[in-house]
Amino acid sequence: MKTSKWMDLRTRFRHILFAIIGLIILVVVATSGFMALENIDLFDAFYLTIISLMTVGYGDIVPETDAGKTFALILIPLGVAVVTYAMGAVASYFIEHQLSVKVWNKRMEHNIKNLEDHIVVCGLGRVGKQVFEQLKEEDVQVVYIHDSEEEMVEILSEGTLRIIGSPLDDGVLKEANVEKARGLIATLPSDSDNVFITIKAKALNEKIEVVSRAENAGSEEVLLRAGASRVINPSTIGGRELVSSVLRPEGTDLVNLLIHTKEKEQSLEEVSLEDACKLVGKTLKEAAIRSEMGITVLAIRRGEKLISNPSSDEKLQDKDILVIYGEKDASEKFKKECRG
Repeated sequence: MKTSKWMDLRTRFRHILFAIIGLIILVVVATSGFMALENIDLFDAFYLTIISLMTVGYGDIVPETDAGKTFALILIPLGVAVVTYAMGAVASYFIEHQLSVKVWNKRMEHNIKNLEDHIVVCGLGRVGKQVFEQLKEEDVQVVYIHDSEEEMVEILSEGTLRIIGSPLDDGVLKEANVEKARGLIATLPSDSDNVFITIKAKALNEKIEVVSRAENAGSEEVLLRAGASRVINPSTIGGRELVSSVLRPEGTDLVNLLIHTKEKEQSLEEVSLEDACKLVGKTLKEAAIRSEMGITVLAIRRGEKLISNPSSDEKLQDKDILVIYGEKDASEKFKKECRG
């Protein structure tokens, strides 16, 4: 079973490998010994070796010389020990493997069941793989849903929460605890499947943020009407990136650095101001966010309005969403203060 990759298969298989190597060495040495001591051909020596190791008794071929009989006396108990070890290793592998899979799956189900404010990713194809690469750098709990176990094992790293099944199935979405998730990313190649997932997710959790992939421009409006918060067309994004890289290379590099940097000292974050936050009612100048906290406010989302590069006289309001940039520790401290 492919899930054994997450349970260190190489370590578990080591005993079986040692047993097989030991048996091969013993058979080679015993066959060579019988050929030399009994002066018989290769086949008869191999036959004599096998019936000695299996302790089934001698028939038409038996050791004739005293040296051959002495060799057989040494070989039989040694062979019994090696064969018993090999059979025990194989039996132990299959029994422990089945138990480990069941225990591991139960622990996985328990962890997913107790998740809150997590992200569910549906699909691990070309786009889904890139989503995984980006999310593994973030400090957020993620559950991946995919219908191919082999592809899932190939892509995901050890300990990643995952569900093997179709995200189009209501039961699978419920198993992923969509009801308590903060967001869902639909990356399936079929736009109709992504529409279906969006509708199902919103039915289970009205507040969930759904971001969906769309291959066709005409599907974007359908997905938005189905409840998706945002729709991303990889081809459109790629085209814009190519053009921007030619016309505005330095600006494009800066934006990519701000958004996609893996440098842990700096971070680009979104912070929602709560009613209890002491910054509510103050202007950016009075809040002294930059001078005292070392945080730069790049933009403010206020309802449907986006205020880019806000002035120092801009007054902060309840439910404002601030796009900030600064050192990781300073950003975390700032987010705690904004929660009130």
